[in-house]
Amino acid sequence: MKTKKKFFVTLILIAVAVAITAAVWFYNYEESDPGAVQKTMLQYSYQNLTFDKPEQEEYECTVSDNDKKYIDIEADNEGEYYWLTVTSNKPTKKRHKPIITVYKNNGGKKTVIKKFQITVKPAYKIKMDNIRINSSTEKEITLSNPYEKDYRLEYNKKIIDIKQNLYDGDMEYHTLIGLKKGKTKVKAYLEGTKEYIGSFTVKVGDFGAFIKEDYQNTEICYNKHIDSCDLIDGHLNLSEAIENYHNNSVYTITSDDSELIGSKNIDYDSFYTDINSKFALIYSKKTGTATLAVYEKRGKEKEKKIGTIKLRVRQAKDSEVYNSYCEFDNDGIFYENFMSPGDSYDLKKAVVERYLNLGEKQYHFKKDEYTFRAESTRPEIVSVDKNGVCHCHAVDYDGNVPSHEIKYEIKFKDGSSVSGSGSFDIVDEE
Repeated sequence: MKTKKKFFVTLILIAVAVAITAAVWFYNYEESDPGAVQKTMLQYSYQNLTFDKPEQEEYECTVSDNDKKYIDIEADNEGEYYWLTVTSNKPTKKRHKPIITVYKNNGGKKTVIKKFQITVKPAYKIKMDNIRINSSTEKEITLSNPYEKDYRLEYNKKIIDIKQNLYDGDMEYHTLIGLKKGKTKVKAYLEGTKEYIGSFTVKVGDFGAFIKEDYQNTEICYNKHIDSCDLIDGHLNLSEAIENYHNNSVYTITSDDSELIGSKNIDYDSFYTDINSKFALIYSKKTGTATLAVYEKRGKEKEKKIGTIKLRVRQAKDSEVYNSYCEFDNDGIFYENFMSPGDSYDLKKAVVERYLNLGEKQYHFKKDEYTFRAESTRPEIVSVDKNGVCHCHAVDYDGNVPSHEIKYEIKFKDGSSVSGSGSFDIVDEE
C-alpha cells in the first residue's frame, strides 16, 4: 500500500510540474502571424515599409490588435508606390502585437497584398560621457540618439548653457558653453515625454590645455596647383587639435622643418561666446614629415609648451584640386545656364576657370597637364565639339521640352581623373 501511495503522489507531482511548465510557456508565448512579415522597432522610432505596386491599382490597409495605440501608421497610394510608414509609441505585449494588413478591394472582395506584424521594444538608456570645459569657452559635443524625438536637456543654467545645432540620423550635435566654475549633471529626456534616457556630468574649471590624442600623429596634403589654405586637407587649424583651450590665449607652433609648413594666427571661429583666443593655421608648402611643438601664451603668463604633433604631408592628387575648387561653387556650371538655338557655350573654358585655375596664376595647370573630353546624350539638341564647346540646335523635340545631358571628363597627368555632368535650360530666342 505504501508503494502504491508513493506512486500516486509521484504522478500528482509530475502533473503539477507539467501544468506549471505549460502555464509558464503560455504566458511567455509570443503569438505571431505566420503569414505576416515580422518587423521589430524601438519605441519612439520610425520605420518605412513602402513597397512597389502596379500604378493602376489602389490599396487600403487596416491595423488590428492596436487598441493600446502601440503604433501609428500613415499610408497612401502614390503612382507606383504604396507609401506605408510606422511610428512606435508603446512597447508591445507578448500576446498583443499589431498586424498591418494591406489589401486590394475589388467590389467588396478583399485580396490581401501584404501583412506586417510589429514588435515594439521598450526605450533603453544611452551611455553618455562626462565632459570637462574651461570657463568662458565653448566646445562641440555629440550625443547618440536612436529615437525620432529630440532630447530635452535639463541642467544648471548658471554653470553651463547648451545650444542645439543639429539633429542628424542617430546623432545630436550641440555646442556646450562653460559659464562659470562648477559642476552640473545634464539629464536627457525625450521631447514631449517623461522618458529618461541618460545623463552626463559637466565640470567647468581651469583645466590644462593639451593636444588631443587623435591629432598627435596627423596628416595633411600638398599640391603645387592650389594654395594649401584652399586645398581640402591641405591645412590644419590648431583649434581642432587642442583640448581645454583657454579664452584670451594665443597658440603657436615651431617646426623642425620650416620649409615643410607655414603658419599664421587666426581668430577662433566661435558661435555663441565672445572668445578672444588665436590659433595657428598650419598649411603645407611641400611633402615630407616634421615634428611640431605647440605653445600656449595666456595673458601676461610665460609661454609654455603644451604638446607636440608629428605631421606628415602627403602628395595630393590633381583630382583633389578640382574637388577643392568645387567646394566654392554652390550652384554648379549648369545652374540657370540658358541656351537658345544657335547659341554656343565654351564648357571647357568654364570648367578650367572654375575648377582648375580658379586661384592665383602661380598655381595654374599647364595645358599639357590634363586632357578634357565632353559628349552629349542628345547631340541633335545640344552637341559638343572636340574643343569642348557646346552648340544648341533645337528647342522642341516631339512637342516636348528636350531632355539632354552633357558629360565631361578630365584626365590629369598624374593619373587621376574627375567627371561631371549637367544640362542647359533651353528656351526660345525671345
